[in-house]
Amino acid sequence: MRHVRLNLYERVAGFFVLFAAVGSVVFAASVAVKQGWFDARVEYSTMFASAEGVHTGTSVKMAGLSVGSVREVELLADNRVKVTFDVLKKFSDRLREDSRVSLVRPFIIGDRVLEVSVGSEGSPALADHAVLTSEETMDIMSVMSGRKTGQLMAQLAQVMGNLQTVVEAFADKERVHSVVRMFDRMEPLIDNVSVMSEEVVKLSRQMNKDQNLGKVLQQAVVLTSELNRILPELNRGNPEMGADLAKLTKSLGRVTAELDRSFSEVDADMPSTAARMVEALNEATVLIKAMQKSLFVRGSVREVREEEAQRRRLPASAPTK
Repeated sequence: MRHVRLNLYERVAGFFVLFAAVGSVVFAASVAVKQGWFDARVEYSTMFASAEGVHTGTSVKMAGLSVGSVREVELLADNRVKVTFDVLKKFSDRLREDSRVSLVRPFIIGDRVLEVSVGSEGSPALADHAVLTSEETMDIMSVMSGRKTGQLMAQLAQVMGNLQTVVEAFADKERVHSVVRMFDRMEPLIDNVSVMSEEVVKLSRQMNKDQNLGKVLQQAVVLTSELNRILPELNRGNPEMGADLAKLTKSLGRVTAELDRSFSEVDADMPSTAARMVEALNEATVLIKAMQKSLFVRGSVREVREEEAQRRRLPASAPTK
């Protein structure tokens, strides 16, 4: 076998090549270690209505830190998008049942990333292959995309159509006058409502003064309690009391009707009757005064006055002379 003899320059060049290769391997290994390529990972998944900008390798962040990457993006039968991603095991204990996954764009432009929120300590931890709840987010680039722009333009066209209908309705002069009259009528209505509110405030103050309302309610409660206690006893003692009250009410109604009829019949004779009664009273007064002037009655009248004075009662008026 023939041995190849290398000169000094060839040996030095070989050592440089070998050193560069070993350095490249060491550098790649250190980068892989720093990137966590050899660290244990936990797999999770979530669902989105639209996963625009998400692909295999999309970064997964938590509190601004890169904690994993997207493994697979799959379109399901119900047109939802299933995104499977992994998280470094040292960060998996921060994922809880109340954690949420959202698609965000770190800058105004650029690729979107999966942002996983940190769960609360009181929430249970998630197991491997758990499904996290997703939250839909909007950004400028998403709004400016063709699909979103088309939807917004369609909605804007509907709004413009509705606005055109309103403008055409107000083009009618009679309708405009009706609207103006409606606003003119609203001013006194508002004034009345204001006055009513002030009166209600005054009334409420009067009711609350010295706790009057509370006292009334307290007495009502006491009265209700007493009635609840007395009515059963009355019902047991006289079970026919309700029927008797109904009969009494009907009888009072009939009596009232008869009195109204009687008063209506004698209503025409009332002035003459009242005049005759006044005349009879005047004649009786004259007769009594004349009897008091009589010799036989005068002494008795004096005795009666003295007895009344002894009983501390007001004496009768003096006789007319």
